[in-house]
Amino acid sequence: MQNNQKYTKKYTFLKSNLMAKKYAIGFYTGGVNVENWENLTEIEQEKAISKSWYLRWSFRNPENGILERQKNYKGGVNYLKTKDDRLKFLKESKKSLTELLNEGYSPFDSKDEIILYDSEIKKTFSVKESFDLALEQIKQTVATVTYKDYKKTANGFLKFLGDENQKKEIKLITKRIVIKYLNEILTKTSARTRNNYKSDLSALFSVMEKKLLLIDYNFIKTIEKERTQEKRNRTLTNKQLKQVTDFLRENDPLLLFVVKFVAYNFLRPVEVCRLKIKDLNIEDSLLYFQAKNKPLKTKRIPSILLNDLKKMNLEKYDKNFYLITPSGFPGNWEVSDLQRRTTITKRFTRLKVKMKEAGIILEKGDNIYSFRHSYITNLFRYLRTKENLTFNEAIKELMPITGHDSESGLINYIHQIDADIPKDWSKKIEIVI
Repeated sequence: MQNNQKYTKKYTFLKSNLMAKKYAIGFYTGGVNVENWENLTEIEQEKAISKSWYLRWSFRNPENGILERQKNYKGGVNYLKTKDDRLKFLKESKKSLTELLNEGYSPFDSKDEIILYDSEIKKTFSVKESFDLALEQIKQTVATVTYKDYKKTANGFLKFLGDENQKKEIKLITKRIVIKYLNEILTKTSARTRNNYKSDLSALFSVMEKKLLLIDYNFIKTIEKERTQEKRNRTLTNKQLKQVTDFLRENDPLLLFVVKFVAYNFLRPVEVCRLKIKDLNIEDSLLYFQAKNKPLKTKRIPSILLNDLKKMNLEKYDKNFYLITPSGFPGNWEVSDLQRRTTITKRFTRLKVKMKEAGIILEKGDNIYSFRHSYITNLFRYLRTKENLTFNEAIKELMPITGHDSESGLINYIHQIDADIPKDWSKKIEIVI
């Protein structure tokens, strides 16, 4: 060889690939060959349109010379509802991607998301289509119970509009129409329910505006709330707490176990009912749970509760068993979160009759959730009076314990349950009557 150059196997391999194409681009069109589109039945065409279409592409890895599959590119093509519109979009996207790659772009050099065919999709969306898309989007980010609330609100609004108006463009929905609907809800129900419907509709319109780009502005958030008689979260007295827990210890140990999670770990009843054996890390004193409208969260298990869990010998149970079941032992309980919570809370409600017979007097609204309010109140007052923390110091100390996401949220909650009661100010009064 010239210059005594030695070509290693690796060098020869990489050199040969310098002449190979750096990329490959293709379409996925719902699992059918679009060239034979006219020969497909109407059902086959609808099935193909119902699936996701996208560009599938590969790029040659500069280190090993192998074509490696990259993330599929959709770019909004599936908002289009006809074969011709989708095919045009994919062809233009392929053209843009080809130009980008020929200009030297490499996915191995940049992790930025690529934006290709930036044409404005002219298709307009009907009211019904827009709500369906918004529900599909929001379903990915909220709990099942919350999604059902949104769906109920959407269906109620669509029914109010009627079949013909549902077919009209979403941008024709005005503030006047929504206010008329909310006024109808107010007449039939209450100000609180009306405000809940407004909140749900605003959440759906916000998705249409910010995530789906179907409307220009979510005007519902500018609609004022109706004034309501504030519902106070009552805390139980220390005497009531002792009476109820003693009663449960004697009559229903399972409910007492649920109450301990609510009182000591500040979980909501539905969060307790979601717990499985695998969610409890006894060794590190941690538990993992799905909070309200949030992804998986982690909390410390306080020793006062950890000791009870250790006595259960949870290692002998299947890790996918629910911790709480009607039998009182871990096991399968394949019903919805709402059904599990309802079963447990109704069990407590039925026992309130027997508590009354035993001389334990509770209010109509007192329930398992009341233990959360009560123990947060007691802990906050302990921090303020026994440890002499300032209000803000107590909030910072309490926040990771209760699991509130923001200080403002916890402060609002503390004010709602009247947890911050000042010391006696009698000595500061100068004129005694």
